Amino acid sequence: MDRDELVLSYLPLVRRIAGRIYIPSPEVLDREDLVAHGVIGLLEAAEKYDPARETSFASFAYRRIRGAMLDSIRSLSFSPRIVNDRISQYREAEERLLALGEDVTTERMAAELSLSVSQIHALLAHMALRCVVSLDRVLFSADGEELQVAQVVGSVGSPDPARVVEESELMQALATALSHLPPRDREMLSLYYVEELTLKEIACVFGVTEGRVSQLHSRAIELLRQNLRPMRHEGVKL
Repeated sequence: MDRDELVLSYLPLVRRIAGRIYIPSPEVLDREDLVAHGVIGLLEAAEKYDPARETSFASFAYRRIRGAMLDSIRSLSFSPRIVNDRISQYREAEERLLALGEDVTTERMAAELSLSVSQIHALLAHMALRCVVSLDRVLFSADGEELQVAQVVGSVGSPDPARVVEESELMQALATALSHLPPRDREMLSLYYVEELTLKEIACVFGVTEGRVSQLHSRAIELLRQNLRPMRHEGVKL
């Protein structure tokens, strides 16, 4: 199969991956844009794939396609000028309405800026991305005492340190157990539990039947349990 035929045969996979990825700002990047970036990732996969690798082309292409899509979304953190202008307009309108004692609702802001409600939601998402405060930032208390953000963000709902240690030990044990699985089993579990693909979609990635994927899943889980048993005897809480 030549490169063009290979790319055409995997276009349905590109659309399936695009359909499973959340787009934080559809006003700036829509689903078709995501597909276009995925096709670029597919073309790069077809160019760079080495048949001598243990990984199948389907699996290699999946990661390239998804990576290209995620890169395109990450680039949204650098807002284009039109978004910057809209944020400024939003803040000005918000201050004006608050000064008049009026409620600042999504619908009212949409009317003020001549935008749709969905566009306002997208704008608010962009604004939220910018509201990141360093935990090392210095604040001042009412009596003038210097405090770092990290010193004042605690709450009664903070996790129990002992629980955190237990969970850390469990994650380490699980990572060790996973490292002893065959590469294909590790990849299958990652696609199912991390990437959240369905068995049918994983079958497409591996180029096997859905029934075969179900068998692989059962085998991988059983091997994982076997790898975890010695750790349970060593005192790791599972």
